[in-house]
Amino acid sequence: MSYTSNDPLFRKSMAFCAWSGFAAIIFFIIGGVWLGGMLPPLLHADEPAAEFVRKVTEHLFEIRIGSVFLMISFALFGPFGAGMAALTRRAEQSPVFSYVQLIFTACGTMIALLVAFTWALMVFRPGEYDPTIVQFLVDFAYFLAVFSVPCFGGWCVMIALPILFAEEGKEPMPRWVAYVNLWAAVLFAPGQLVLFFKSGIFSWHGIVALWLPFVAFFLWILIMSIVMLQASKAGGYSAQGSQA
Repeated sequence: MSYTSNDPLFRKSMAFCAWSGFAAIIFFIIGGVWLGGMLPPLLHADEPAAEFVRKVTEHLFEIRIGSVFLMISFALFGPFGAGMAALTRRAEQSPVFSYVQLIFTACGTMIALLVAFTWALMVFRPGEYDPTIVQFLVDFAYFLAVFSVPCFGGWCVMIALPILFAEEGKEPMPRWVAYVNLWAAVLFAPGQLVLFFKSGIFSWHGIVALWLPFVAFFLWILIMSIVMLQASKAGGYSAQGSQA
């Protein structure tokens, strides 16, 4: 596989997109894991609404601060996804998959930001809301995060296909990246099970429907950020195709 190194702006832009992915992971760990109670889940789908209010009220300040970090983390999905689309675009004679990737990037970023908005709204005035509204907001946040498999899984597939369809030596990214993305899409799939279960491993607080897709998703971000960082140092993966 050949490399290009004659575009300083591209290298700097790709490095920025790669570091956006790394930063998204760090901000999620702070906002969603350490402070926000999203992972591991502070709340469980099978708990009564009053218990949701009690737990949220007890951790009000931490979740509010965590929501701010979640907003920052999820906003960084935009440049992260744009970087992958840019790598794909450089290998295309006529842009198709790169544009489709941008659509999925926009959809995924919006869904993720809605998760953070919902998490913040949950702790805005939990003592004044009816307890079932607090419960609904939590359900809504987790459904947005893990039930949206066609969006995030489709994003991965749209990254994999142009790699697999490309002629040997003209791939926008190394061929193993395509298989990583296909596996990621498969690992996101159990999130759809949350519609059918309110308890156990397939609920939105369970290990299969929550932990597996979440861990797979952020590992995917980590791997793809490393791929983009390597591309930034080399100036891109493929010297073939359009440079526009």
